Amino acid sequence: MKKIALITFFLSKLLISQDFPKDFRSPVQIPISLSGNFGELRNNHFHAGIDIRTQQRIGLKVLAPKYGYVSRIKISPYGYGKAVYIDHPNGYTTVYGHLSELKGDINTKAREEQYKKQNYSIDLYLKPNELPVTEGDLIALTGNTGGSGGPHLHFEVRDTKTEEILNPFLFGFDIADNVPPQINGTWIYPIDGIVNGSREKIMVSQGGNYFAAGKIGFGIKTYDKQNASNNLNGIYFIKTYVNGELISEYIANRHSFDESRAINATIDYKEKLNRNSWIYRTYLLPGNTLQMYEQTQNKGIVEIESGKNYSIKLVAGDFAGNTTTRSFTVQGIENISTSTKPAKGKYTAEILKPLEIKENGIHIKFDKGSFYENIDFDFQPLEINKFKIHNSSVPLHKAFELSIKPDWSTLDKNKAEHYVIFRQSNYGPAKKQYLPTIYKNGIFTASPKDLGEFSLVLDDIPPTITSPMLTKSKQVGKKLSFIIKDAESGIKSYDVWIDGKWILAEYEYKQNSLFIPDLSKEGIDKGFHEVEVRVMDEANNLKIYKNNFEKL
Repeated sequence: MKKIALITFFLSKLLISQDFPKDFRSPVQIPISLSGNFGELRNNHFHAGIDIRTQQRIGLKVLAPKYGYVSRIKISPYGYGKAVYIDHPNGYTTVYGHLSELKGDINTKAREEQYKKQNYSIDLYLKPNELPVTEGDLIALTGNTGGSGGPHLHFEVRDTKTEEILNPFLFGFDIADNVPPQINGTWIYPIDGIVNGSREKIMVSQGGNYFAAGKIGFGIKTYDKQNASNNLNGIYFIKTYVNGELISEYIANRHSFDESRAINATIDYKEKLNRNSWIYRTYLLPGNTLQMYEQTQNKGIVEIESGKNYSIKLVAGDFAGNTTTRSFTVQGIENISTSTKPAKGKYTAEILKPLEIKENGIHIKFDKGSFYENIDFDFQPLEINKFKIHNSSVPLHKAFELSIKPDWSTLDKNKAEHYVIFRQSNYGPAKKQYLPTIYKNGIFTASPKDLGEFSLVLDDIPPTITSPMLTKSKQVGKKLSFIIKDAESGIKSYDVWIDGKWILAEYEYKQNSLFIPDLSKEGIDKGFHEVEVRVMDEANNLKIYKNNFEKL
């Protein structure tokens, strides 16, 4: 066993010792300070790059770090907002997100595609000879578009071939950092055992005594900080030692997008739901194959023997080598507790098998690999057209397919196209969610990513469209803007037409703003014009707004 662990340990070091190119230049012209780092814990995903602070400003220059070509332009109101991808001959791709403006031929190509599709959102892949760039070329300006919480540049490095995301620090994007991580708590988890007579996790306190039997694991709440930044960022590595032997090593070097939702198995998911507290597990759940756990013995689980003492050391470290340590001792005792098994459900969800349920007009399909643990699965009708699909405290690795053939006795069939599938959490603080829903041949279908209680709800209220600037004055200068909102299912599509011609408008959902930044760039000359705005929500309710204005 020790020989195998030693081989695994050395293999895990190959990535760090790999000769990554160190000649990428900085994408910005200011000293790099981070508001977020690689692998940081986020809702349902690990942060895929570094967030470079932009001095709380929008419009700083973004420069190509090395020669290559623009391989992809993606624009969306959500996610990365306006984003540019550059493939480099060295086998890596750099990514730039939340941009305010694309520059030069990149912007021209994006606008051509947007007008061709008559859509603000595009995902355009380009050939190697279409948009070449050289080191230092201006490609864009920094911004706050998409799912950004404030002005910054999101920067990534990916393996071009596999599309795996790599820690930019591996490429020399290091920053001054002599600040050690902080540890805000450590825990002992009874996995198939007890700690201090309890089957619930126990928080470790200074000078505390801990007695355990059976199988246990550990948890740690830790953050990293850097010089010149007060942000609590993600940790680079966590090492777990038992009696001086390394049994678990988590290192944020690389991960794939397919692994993103494994964050919910990497953390104590119930703790996150209940208290918004992020505790790393130093051990693996059975279905968690996240590659950032680069070495584990027995999946990081300790099997306690009666009468034996276990010296535990947890080490949190950053990329610069700063570390913080917590140590404690666990004493092994006899396991005299009687195990209590939960009531067996009607169905069994297994890690390596698909699960399909057909009952009471509902059809549910889970692919294999959807669950992190084998569980007794609870499904039950609650009332007409409302169902409990297990418990929202159990995380899923994949979305599942949910189809509902409704009982129309409590619904209005004449408004069938305005019903959507609605999810409500049944663990922790209440969370409600309208799901994008397809209605076809009398069946409603959605792809939820979380468990809970599901029902059909009617949304026959259209979005609202207002224009405070046109209410105040019909005379418009450079910019034309509207406020669009939907109180229920959410906005699905939006279009602006001026004088009968589709016009490119940007949607900033954080401010409920739909706007044309520069009317002249869209071919709107001085004089009088008619504008029409169309907004549809996820329940297929359409709102049309019409008005006149004078372009000055």
